[in-house]
Amino acid sequence: MKRMIFSAILVLFVAGFGFANGQTEEGADSYPSKTIEFVVPASPGGGSDTLGRLLTDIIQKNDLVDGNIVVVNKPGGASAVGQQYVLGRDGNYTLFTMNAAHALAARANSGIDSMKFTPVAAVAMDNVLFLTGADSGYRSIDDVVSAAKGKPNQLTVGVADNLDQLCVAQINKSAGIELKGVYYDSASESNAALLGGHIDFSIANPNECIGQVRSGDIVPLATFNNERLEAPFADAPTFQELGYSDVEFQMFRSVMGGAGMSEEVQKFWSDVFAQVVETEQWKTQYIEKKMLDPKFMPADEYGPYHRQAAKRLQQDAQDIGLFD
Repeated sequence: MKRMIFSAILVLFVAGFGFANGQTEEGADSYPSKTIEFVVPASPGGGSDTLGRLLTDIIQKNDLVDGNIVVVNKPGGASAVGQQYVLGRDGNYTLFTMNAAHALAARANSGIDSMKFTPVAAVAMDNVLFLTGADSGYRSIDDVVSAAKGKPNQLTVGVADNLDQLCVAQINKSAGIELKGVYYDSASESNAALLGGHIDFSIANPNECIGQVRSGDIVPLATFNNERLEAPFADAPTFQELGYSDVEFQMFRSVMGGAGMSEEVQKFWSDVFAQVVETEQWKTQYIEKKMLDPKFMPADEYGPYHRQAAKRLQQDAQDIGLFD
């Protein structure tokens, strides 16, 4: 998963991280004159890889850019390896996928100067669910809170990254309980542990659990979104509905440019992705299929949003001791 944005940072800020400075060395008519690298700072097959390859496919199928685009996977270090790679590339010819987990990883790694990256566009918001097994005996968040108060730090929640752990921290703080996060390499592993009875709860995006929810093996107890999701998650209330007004977040999914990308090139790509999100392929194969919210932000909006979101994520992580 990776995945999180607090309601307090869903407001678009007007200061900071705006357009990148610099002048492109080639005229608008000649760009791009060489291959574009679309870097995915994760392994093939995951959410970031799916996003990067779909964006590239739509661009090429619709002839939105004259030139070649290649997807380059650079996994490792919770996206740190890929982001470090981007810092060494030509900023005008490098794009990479970004989400809230990657933003947090960059802030936590002193070797990455994330402020050098260029915000291009936010393309969607991903939702997050709190889940349990069908045979667990828990049928509501009230059941969870009641049981947790009698068993401090004993009930376990499968988490796949630090963002999931921040989700657990939100619940603990708001409900006055102590659920214990247990780390797994992916949401699929966490859900498998849930089905095997090794943990009590799990956190996942809709597309990471939709099959088990449809089969009835996993039950969504609540969504962190501020609105209910569509079927098969429609019966899961929001935490806000249940009285936990400060338990809310989504994970942004976006595109960043390399260090030093010129203002002209930044706007070029922002306009390209504005066209991408209007295609039927994007709407059906990504937004609808993966049950995301179709939130698009062009570069001039996404820049300040990203800066404040990353800063807030870092502070929240520090508050619960994830890193100094």
